Amino acid sequence: MSQLESLADPPVLLGSPGQAALRRVVRPQHRNRDFALRRALLVADSLGLVLALGLAMALAGQQRASLGDLLWVLPTLPMWAFLFWCYDLYRRPIRRLEPTHLDDIPSLFHAVVLGGLGLWLYYRMIAPVAPLELDEMVVFGLLSLVLIASLRGVMRSVNRRLQGPERVFAIGLLDDLRLLDRKLRNHPEYEMELVGAATCDGGAQELGLDLTGTLDGVEALLASGQVDHLVLRLDATYIPQERLQELMRACHSEGVRFGCFPGAKALLFPGIEINHIEGMGVLTSNPPVFSRTSKAVKRGLDLLVASFLLTLLAPFGALVALAIKLDSRGSVLYRQVRVGRHGRRFALLKFRTMAPEADALVEDLMAESRDPDWLILDDDPRVTRVGRILRRFSIDELPQLWNVLRGEMSLVGPRPLPERDDLAVRDWKRHRLDLIPGLTGSWQVLGRTSIPFQEMLEIDYAYVSTWSLWNDVKILAQTVSAVARGRGAN
Repeated sequence: MSQLESLADPPVLLGSPGQAALRRVVRPQHRNRDFALRRALLVADSLGLVLALGLAMALAGQQRASLGDLLWVLPTLPMWAFLFWCYDLYRRPIRRLEPTHLDDIPSLFHAVVLGGLGLWLYYRMIAPVAPLELDEMVVFGLLSLVLIASLRGVMRSVNRRLQGPERVFAIGLLDDLRLLDRKLRNHPEYEMELVGAATCDGGAQELGLDLTGTLDGVEALLASGQVDHLVLRLDATYIPQERLQELMRACHSEGVRFGCFPGAKALLFPGIEINHIEGMGVLTSNPPVFSRTSKAVKRGLDLLVASFLLTLLAPFGALVALAIKLDSRGSVLYRQVRVGRHGRRFALLKFRTMAPEADALVEDLMAESRDPDWLILDDDPRVTRVGRILRRFSIDELPQLWNVLRGEMSLVGPRPLPERDDLAVRDWKRHRLDLIPGLTGSWQVLGRTSIPFQEMLEIDYAYVSTWSLWNDVKILAQTVSAVARGRGAN
């Protein structure tokens, strides 16, 4: 019997009375989630605009104290909503799987500038009140960006609590589904949860999910309203092309999101673009280009931010050094040879968080490591008491700002590896060092040590192959949140 023939039984829904659950048709929840999110974002935008204008009038307005002046902004709110809709600020957060908070900021900025000009004309030519002054418009523009972005984040959080995460049913190999389940668990901000699966190689019950099924019973499962998103492996070896098209049409008819991933993960690295030639979709990957202007801008950002932070944090660094010295014997700073751009070696600086003989114990502890490629321990005996606090909040990384000033590192880039770990990086993955290694990077903000070594290399390669200055700015902003949460800190 083939693998496909073994999936021919009707789906079994664990935790429900068999087929009776399939006959109970429920409106797919994701429609309510999307509708509620759009309305929540609309409320956030309207509230942010009114509050921003009210504060601008109070802080910068001259002899303006009338509530009636502020209320004249209310008739403009539908036009603001239409403007934000034109900038995809209500569709992008729903269509994109990953959070779009930072990606929405450029569009939000453009919309506020354009809408602010219209608001100024409205108050000058239509509203029967005093016109808005330049200082009021400047304060309004700044406050509206901050308030709208903040309120959007709050509303997304509220919607997630009220509606729950998007329910995902996946079809693929058992290893693929385990990987998908781990990634969704590591990133609750994606608002997705794997609730069921049908494996192409058997063993779906091993995942311990609420729903298990078979390929031929997926349509009935979709009609039951228990799934918001169907994700499957795009591989004709396991699922014929005709069956893929049938499942996609079934998802569309039931209002369920449809997604697929290729057997070869590299085919859909970040930066892949989908183009169409007479209706035929073509995946296009362009080679990375690092112009001299891009390098100069990146280096300028490094020098500006690193010098500012070193000056600002110098007193705090002195207190950290004192705590390290009082807690354990040894030097305050730890130096380790790391592999930088194009394989160049340099001495990376950190606040010491371990006993002085820590490096000599690496080989002995590898047997207890969670990852065979590098040393990851849940409870590392080499870490000092102060070191645990420093590592929890990544304070031990601050001396690397000196490496940034020296040009050995950048604020954002691939992770610099010790010489021992660098030996495990081979073939195309060595191109991750086409850029200067970074103090932070995609791996750090996505989960740090919760991500296996080989996946870390792929993430770094994807960062290098799709580098942009805006992506660096996003990663710097995401680093603050990642450090505060302590996700993956070792």
